[in-house]
Amino acid sequence: MLKSRQLFFLGLVFFLSFLVIYLPANSIRLVTNGLPAIDVSTTEGSVWNGSGRLHVSTFYAGSLRWSVDPFQLALGKLAIEWVLEDQTHSFDGTATIRFGGMAVSFDGLIDAETINRILSPYEMFLTGALHLNSVEATVDRNESQVNIRGDMRWDGGTVRYRMSNQRFVRELPALLGELQMMEGGPLMTVRSETDDTPLLKARLDNDGWIHIGITKRFTHLIGQPWPGDESDGAIVMEVSEKLL
Repeated sequence: MLKSRQLFFLGLVFFLSFLVIYLPANSIRLVTNGLPAIDVSTTEGSVWNGSGRLHVSTFYAGSLRWSVDPFQLALGKLAIEWVLEDQTHSFDGTATIRFGGMAVSFDGLIDAETINRILSPYEMFLTGALHLNSVEATVDRNESQVNIRGDMRWDGGTVRYRMSNQRFVRELPALLGELQMMEGGPLMTVRSETDDTPLLKARLDNDGWIHIGITKRFTHLIGQPWPGDESDGAIVMEVSEKLL
């Protein structure tokens, strides 16, 4: 015979599962209303299995589909599988939310068209897609810690850019990037697929500024060699911009 506590627990699980399955998809705004930069519109389906259009600030990020495993609620977790797609990029991953924190992991593909929209203010354009592999982010509320890691690969190809009122065209090899936490913030280190010397280092600080350091080796790679006697892996230039 089941004890009354066990019966109550099973009943609570089924009740919560029922809510998750039958709540309309637009109920997801109960969560996103606390995140002013994120908006999910044109929702269809249910909170358990739904879709909508995701906007981040004023940027349309794509069509979002999600699926919730209601039975994970019995383990004190909200487990979500999601897919975000547009014509020029796609991501698929999972998110797990629990009382002590959350974890998000995904893979992604970003076409050159999306990358060029970001680079166009700097008069830089490139070919080749960007692949994101096994990107993971975890948040531990108990220890107030955030950890991010993952890998990326750019296919390589033609890069066009403007410098000192001159236009340049270069062919670059495939590049690899490693994402990790360093001194409390995320750091991306980029290298050539055939050489371990760092080319770029991009870090995000606590104030939302992104700092991109360019090494001496990278200046040689793009045909603008740095004249100093620094080592190839030394950062010789850095640009910063407010990102968040």
